[in-house]
Amino acid sequence: GNAELITVLCRNPGKYREAGYPVANNPKVLFTDRPDDFFAVPIGLVIEAAGQDALRMYGRQTLVQGLDLLATSIGAFTDENFFGELIQSAETSGARLLLASGALPAVDWMAAASLAGVESVSITQAKPVASWHGTPAAHMIDLDSLKETTCFFKGTAREAASQFPKSSNITAMLALATSGLDKTRVKLVADPTSFQMYTLIEFDGPAGSLRIEWSGVPSEKNPSTSADVPLTIVKAVRNLTSSV
Repeated sequence: GNAELITVLCRNPGKYREAGYPVANNPKVLFTDRPDDFFAVPIGLVIEAAGQDALRMYGRQTLVQGLDLLATSIGAFTDENFFGELIQSAETSGARLLLASGALPAVDWMAAASLAGVESVSITQAKPVASWHGTPAAHMIDLDSLKETTCFFKGTAREAASQFPKSSNITAMLALATSGLDKTRVKLVADPTSFQMYTLIEFDGPAGSLRIEWSGVPSEKNPSTSADVPLTIVKAVRNLTSSV
């Protein structure tokens, strides 16, 4: 679309420069770890792609300055006070808080169908064992000795997205689009027999029913998330900036 990357705020610019990332060495892009320098640049859209802590640190500042914010770490909104602060900041400044669908398919249909009411919504996330390393799952089950598919968590989207901030933002997005954080049911599963991510969503309401399942590929650099997530961010930017 009609979009241009002009600045990146990250924790350690030197790491990316030394690794040879083209964007980190592009003289036309301000690649910085200084928030003041980042926010001094004329920005039209800020994309959060750094996790829930980063969203908490810079989300309100972005919106207070009247800048649109596309958030990917939707699990941060399990904190209703924080979510309320961002909404209030957006309403006051006229900026928009945009929620990225991430790896969640059919979100437009489900959000529309939910306007007629929701009877039930559930999501099951099954991921390879490697995708759960470095998450609380490692303290719930012995990941390395698993021989068969094992469900290690059952609860609400609020619980899943807050306890698994790197793995289950999708559950919060589903909940916010449909029945709410405390009514959306979640199962998290470790699968030692597969290298793909499997997700199942079931939705029932007066406007219709949906059952959708799909397999995704883990991201090479971050196996806790799927490879399609950055593509959904690109698509969101195109939606915001393209003529069609």
